[in-house]
Amino acid sequence: MKNNILKILLLLCLVTFMSCLENNKTIENNKVEKSIEKVITAKQKPHNYGGWYCPDNLNGFPAVNIRNWKNVNVVNGRLPSKEETQNGTSLIFVDQKKHPNAKPLDMKMPKLGRYYNENSKKEELIIVIQAVKIAEDSVVGFRYLNGGNGSARLNEVRFLLDAEIESLSPTRFVMQSVQIDAPQNKIWEVLTNPQYYEVLEVIFDKDHTPIPSWNDSSKVNFRYLNGGVITSEFAANLYGNHYIQIDSELGDSQYVAKFLLLDNEQSKSTELKIVCGPYSNDDFETQKDILNSWALKVKELSEKK
Repeated sequence: MKNNILKILLLLCLVTFMSCLENNKTIENNKVEKSIEKVITAKQKPHNYGGWYCPDNLNGFPAVNIRNWKNVNVVNGRLPSKEETQNGTSLIFVDQKKHPNAKPLDMKMPKLGRYYNENSKKEELIIVIQAVKIAEDSVVGFRYLNGGNGSARLNEVRFLLDAEIESLSPTRFVMQSVQIDAPQNKIWEVLTNPQYYEVLEVIFDKDHTPIPSWNDSSKVNFRYLNGGVITSEFAANLYGNHYIQIDSELGDSQYVAKFLLLDNEQSKSTELKIVCGPYSNDDFETQKDILNSWALKVKELSEKK
């Protein structure tokens, strides 16, 4: 019975993190990809018009620093073309042959808002890049500031007032990409196997600050000392690409660490994509140097295996 429960939980996690990965594929309104966990826990029935929860879609929708949120690509005043839903400009493609009365909502994009993410267990800042009326549904497509995309009903999003936006701290994300001459499974072992924690710990924790049983429960051999309490963790092989996401909160501050492995067919190597933050301006350069040193150590250990 215990094994069956574990298998069911793993299946729920895999469905929840349905991946977009290397390409931001067209999200057709007739393709309904629902997270089983989200359907169970959501306060209202999910809409049926696409816009998967893809926090790992770091190529299609990279992380955005808060000061640059107004500069993201959007489509205003009309429904997006299929191409625009594939190139990072928009998200949900609506087939007007099936929905001839579909139309964009009367609001100018992008808009900054907050949305409670059932997966990360946090109310996250999002950039709404699309709002559409289909039949009786009003649906928005958005990108997370820390990368990736999602969608929701309009009434699930709270748009920020100008005063709230002006009060936001000008935080930034560390975004790195490292080419490693090793297959994904070897890099994954370095990232997740506790035997590598001590050799990597000294890079981000020179004082060896003790956290009882931290490594026993962590899914990755990396931590941010000021990250706070972990709200959710995910680590799995999603359709051939390994992905880790650790979400945490400290008071009103939120933190996320994302690690994505992608095969580079041209170089026959593996790309390690990293998004961590957001960090304050005072802390940004320090954390950038730490992450760079950590990533190079991961590369060294992986290529030696």
